[in-house]
Amino acid sequence: MSLASQDKLLKKRVKPVDIQFQDLSYQVQVQKEKKTILKRISGTFRAGQLTAIMGPSGAGKSSLLNILTGVTKKGVSGNINFGESPTKSRKNCSYIMQDDHFHSWFTVEETMLLAAQLKISNESMNMKEKKMLIEHLLDTLKLSQAKQTRAGNLSGGQKKRLSIALELIDNPAVLFLDEPTTGLDSSASSDTIQLLQTLANEGRTIVCTIHQPSTHVFNLFNHIYVLSQGCCTYQGTPHNTIDFLRAVGLECPTYHNPADFLLECVNGEYGDHTEVLATAARQPEWRHDHTQDPQHLEGLSGEEIAKMSELQRRAEGKKLLTPSVTPPSSVSKHIYPPPEWMRLWLLIGRCHVQFFRDWTVTHLKLGVHIACAILIGLLYGNSGSNATKQIANIGSFTVHNTYLWYTTMMPGLLRFPQEISIVKKETFNNWYKLRTYYMAGLITSTPVHIMFSMTYITIAYLMTDQPFEIDRFAQFLLAAIIVTISADAFGVLLGTVLSPLNGPFVGAILTSFMLIFSGFLILLTHMSTLMRFLSYLSPIRYAFECMILALYSNNRGNIPCPMDVLYCHFKKANTILRSFGVEDGNFGMNIFIMILQLSAFRVLTYIMLKRKLGV
Repeated sequence: MSLASQDKLLKKRVKPVDIQFQDLSYQVQVQKEKKTILKRISGTFRAGQLTAIMGPSGAGKSSLLNILTGVTKKGVSGNINFGESPTKSRKNCSYIMQDDHFHSWFTVEETMLLAAQLKISNESMNMKEKKMLIEHLLDTLKLSQAKQTRAGNLSGGQKKRLSIALELIDNPAVLFLDEPTTGLDSSASSDTIQLLQTLANEGRTIVCTIHQPSTHVFNLFNHIYVLSQGCCTYQGTPHNTIDFLRAVGLECPTYHNPADFLLECVNGEYGDHTEVLATAARQPEWRHDHTQDPQHLEGLSGEEIAKMSELQRRAEGKKLLTPSVTPPSSVSKHIYPPPEWMRLWLLIGRCHVQFFRDWTVTHLKLGVHIACAILIGLLYGNSGSNATKQIANIGSFTVHNTYLWYTTMMPGLLRFPQEISIVKKETFNNWYKLRTYYMAGLITSTPVHIMFSMTYITIAYLMTDQPFEIDRFAQFLLAAIIVTISADAFGVLLGTVLSPLNGPFVGAILTSFMLIFSGFLILLTHMSTLMRFLSYLSPIRYAFECMILALYSNNRGNIPCPMDVLYCHFKKANTILRSFGVEDGNFGMNIFIMILQLSAFRVLTYIMLKRKLGV
C-alpha cells in the first residue's frame, strides 16, 4: 500500500452518530409504590462533542446513562434514537463502567491482543495489523512503557486508559463512561478528560457522568447536561453556565468555580429553583457558545480582546498537536467479529493461562492436596485391609468427600463474584456471548478438577491400603471426581447469587447439612421418612454410598482379621453394606443422580448469571 493511501486511510473518521431522546421517563418499584427517577427529560448528544452528565447524588445521572446504553430497560418510557439506524448504531457503542476490572495475571499487551482477537476476525485484520493497531493505541494513550506490566499492577490512571484502549480496538462511534475520574488525582483526571476530548474531536459521541469537576476539567467539555430531582436543569456549553444562571436570577460569585456554583444551585443551597431552571433549560440558545458572538466582546478593552484571542489560538494549537487516536489503516476497513467458535477457542486459551499463572489455584492447591492426602493416609493407615478398622475406614470416605467438596466449593464461591464484573463488561461490549464464556469455563475447569481429585484420591487410596483392584479403584475415583465437579458448580452458583460476604457463611451451613445427611454421622436406616427424603438432596450422600458400593459390593471376599483378635464383626463385606443400609444400592443409579444434580447446578448458574447480567 502506498504512503498516500495509508495517509488517506489514517484521516478516515468514524461515522458520526447523534443520540436524541425525547420525553424520557424512568420509574422503579419501591415496596408498594412507584418512584419516578427521570421525569420526561429530552436532549441531544451530538457526534464530535464530549458531553458531561452532571448533578447531585441521586439526581438520575447513572440511571440516564444505563438507559441510553441499554443496561436498564424495565420501567423506561419515551423515545431514544441513535442516528439514522438506531438498532445498528447501538451495537457500535461501548460502555466503560466506573470500576476498571481486568484479569490481573495478564500484561497490558496480552490483554489488548486478546481483546483484538475477540473483537476482530482474522479476515478483517491479520495478526500483524492487529499488533500494529495495539502499538498505535498504547502509544497514543501513553501506555507503551507499561505494556509488559500486569494489569493488576497498574495505577488508577493507567487502568482507566487501558479500559478506554480496549474499547477503541473496534473503533466505536459512541463511547459511554460512568464516572471516569473517580479515584484519580487532579492530574490524572485532567489527562483522562483531555483524552476523551481528543476522541470526540475525531467524530465520536462521548458521554460520561461526572460528579464535581474542577474548573479546568469543566471547561474541557463541549456540552453539559445537568440533572436535579429527575429533571434537566441545564443543557448547554460550560461557558454559558454563568449567563444561564444570571438569566434566572442566580449570580455566580467572582473567582467561584462555575461547576460548583451550578451544582449548589440545583442542589437547593440557594433555594428551590428546580422548576425555573428546568423551564429555562428547554431553550436551545444555551447550546451555542456565547463567547463566540461579536456582541459578547462589547464593553471589553482592546487588550482584553487580544488576550482572549491569544488564549483561543493556543487552545486551537493544542488541539492540532494532540495525536490522533483513530486507529491506523487496518481499522479503517470494514471490521467483522470472529465466529463464536473462534471466540470459544480464545477464551479456553485465556482460562488455561489464568489457571496456571495463578499459583493459589494450581501450585498451592495441588501442594495442599498432596500434603493432606499423605496426612490422611498416615492417620488412617491400613484401615482398608483391617476388619477391626472398617468404621474408621468408612469414616475416611466422609473425610474425602468433605475435603474435596469444601476445598473446591470455596474458591469458586469467593472468586466468581470478581469474575462477574469482568464478564459483565465484556459481554455488554460484544466481546463474546455469555454462553461462549460459560462453555469455555466448563471446558477449562473440568480437567483441572479431575487432575486435583485424581492426585488426592490416588495417594489416599494407596496409603490406606484399599483393595488394589482396577475396577474398584476406578469406581471410587469416579465418585470423587463427580463430587468435586459438583462442588465447583455449587460454589459458582452461590457466588453468582450471593455476595462474597454472605456466600461463605451460606456455603458452610449448606455443606454442614449435606454432611449430616450423608449417611455416616447418622445412618440412613436410623432416619425418619422425612429426614431420609432430605438426604436425597445431598450430593455427598450419593458420593458416600458410591464409595461404599465400590469397595464392598460385587462379591468382595472376607476382610483380613488380625491374628490377636478373636472376633471381627465387619469381616464380611455384606455386613458393612447392611449396617449402612446400602445393601440394595445401585452404583450406576447413584452416579446418574449425581450427574443430574451437577447439571442442575450448572443450568441454574447460567440462568442466574444471565439474569444478573441482563443479557
